[in-house]
Amino acid sequence: GAEAPSGKGEPHYPLGRCPEPESGFPTQFARLFFGVVTILVLYYSYAIIKPYLVDLFLSLVVFFTAKPLHRGLTRLLFGQRSLAAALTCLILALIIVVPLITLVSIVARQALEFSSTLGHGLQSGTLGQWLNAKMDSLQDYLVHLNLPLPPEQIKLEGILQTILANASQFIYTNAIGLLSGFTNFFLDLTLILFVAFFLFLQGDDFIAGVKRLSPLSPADNEMIIAEMEATIKATLWSTVVVAVIQGSLGGVGFFLFGVPQAAFWGTVMIPASVIPVIGAAIIWLPAVGYLILLGSWGKGIGLFLFCALLIGSVDNLVKPLLMRGSRSTPTVLVLLAILGGISYFGMIGFILGPFILSLLLSLLGIYEKAILGPSRSSEPPAPAAGPDPK
Repeated sequence: GAEAPSGKGEPHYPLGRCPEPESGFPTQFARLFFGVVTILVLYYSYAIIKPYLVDLFLSLVVFFTAKPLHRGLTRLLFGQRSLAAALTCLILALIIVVPLITLVSIVARQALEFSSTLGHGLQSGTLGQWLNAKMDSLQDYLVHLNLPLPPEQIKLEGILQTILANASQFIYTNAIGLLSGFTNFFLDLTLILFVAFFLFLQGDDFIAGVKRLSPLSPADNEMIIAEMEATIKATLWSTVVVAVIQGSLGGVGFFLFGVPQAAFWGTVMIPASVIPVIGAAIIWLPAVGYLILLGSWGKGIGLFLFCALLIGSVDNLVKPLLMRGSRSTPTVLVLLAILGGISYFGMIGFILGPFILSLLLSLLGIYEKAILGPSRSSEPPAPAAGPDPK
């Protein structure tokens, strides 16, 4: 018959009692065979999904971020989880695709106009004449201030013309590439939302299965999952939302102060805002210099104050609000995680870098608690050394 429970001292096994050694693998060879086959299957499974790892990770980001929306729609639809998941994905697709199509069409048109204007100016010689006039004015200004003139062999106008010619070709090539890459973007977005649809339906069951397979304690598993979810949400909102706000403000500022192709440069400012330390200033500072070079000192100073005060304050005001509830990670570690993530994974690294960092910090916390022991993790700091008693 079945063995009765032995009493209060009997430990509880959520998955049942661990099998005795003899009821597992009968021989050492069986264990080795199982291990080799498992490693081979894992390797080829990884090879199969490797081309889609970024899309799968982005699906996970969508799942964690839009989970509250899916739950709210499920309540409104009286528990119809499949319909709620489909509506969630449809809403996300509309939020992403409709503004993106409008913005890309505007940006591509303005980029091509900017490239065409530069090319026409270079071919007709008007740009060279304009640069020569500006260089003459600069030399007169240097003479007025009793400052040394640049050597004759350094042709600044020639250097500027070369830079502008390369910029014209770069913008034209990348604008065409942006339009041609639109198809790949929509295919990736379709896959991301398709996987996210099933995560909305079965994601919680999948996470529960991962927890069951984990050898860590339930508390440690919960801590890791919660930390991963909080990091994804905080990084996505604090980085993407702040970048979009800064790019939008930059486009408005460029438009108000007369910088050509304001929508194009505002869009370029969005990914530039992700760059740590420098951020959006890498775009708006040259625009300030452009206005001053034109002689529009008032507009240049106005744009500088607009960008420095408004765009610069977004990091200090908006980002702390969006980061509430996430781990207080040292700024230098977040900086290294973002830079290293972008360098290794590309632009997706601005999310993936902090995500891996949060996982590392969670594992270090488990190591401190489980390996070093409670006495080490809860040991009070040593008292500060004071003067020796006389």
